[in-house]
Amino acid sequence: MNKREIMYAYNQHERINIMLPGFKKQASADIVRLVSETAHGSHIACFNLHANTANEAINNELSYFKQLNQSFEWKTYDTDSPADIGERLLAHGFQQGDTESFMVLDLDSIHTEFDEPDYIVEVSDLVGIKDAITVQEQVWGGDMSDRLIQLLTAKKNAPEGISIYVVYEKDVPVASGWIVYNGTSPFAGVWGGSTLSTYRGKGYYSALLHKRINDAKKKGKQFLTIDASDMSRPIVEKYGFTLIATTTPYVA
Repeated sequence: MNKREIMYAYNQHERINIMLPGFKKQASADIVRLVSETAHGSHIACFNLHANTANEAINNELSYFKQLNQSFEWKTYDTDSPADIGERLLAHGFQQGDTESFMVLDLDSIHTEFDEPDYIVEVSDLVGIKDAITVQEQVWGGDMSDRLIQLLTAKKNAPEGISIYVVYEKDVPVASGWIVYNGTSPFAGVWGGSTLSTYRGKGYYSALLHKRINDAKKKGKQFLTIDASDMSRPIVEKYGFTLIATTTPYVA
């Protein structure tokens, strides 16, 4: 796998040409901005800045979202330009989040179809998606009502663009995750794979991953991506996910 070629293709398909339900896309030569219809979730999808104009661009984004009275995320990849973008964002008052591993799986390397246990349930209505988010809130903490709205909007406006799964044990939601597709992009992204701490060790995370690998292959996608935490990275590496870059979110 040529990491530079993969990153270039990902930038083109998933950061520059990205379209997300519930977001208004605004693109210039240097920055692709996605503005959420809700109070949360707006973010900078892609950027390519010169060192001598980066600070001005950062100030422009801060001013824009201040007028909207919205917070926003600026996620960086260590392949982005300028290389010191993280330091610049911190200097402008952004708060740094946890670094994750951006990893890619070439789906052609998967030669089998995984079993899909019946405890994995695809959800599409308010009750089911709320169950998925409840798991995320218990694992990661905090109120994720904005994420609930975003998933509901995505499922309503572009149902073929997202599949959301919940693992139930005795009717209790104990794990959840989803997979997102961006039109004809060769990439699909897995998100949210999380299991309540007392239910770990039962293979639920792997089962959710297997289900989404199957989904992506059936849709003819070439690559599967994940922003893996330190906990997830050793698991997904076993399936052939390769480290392409590290990502760091900054929030203002």
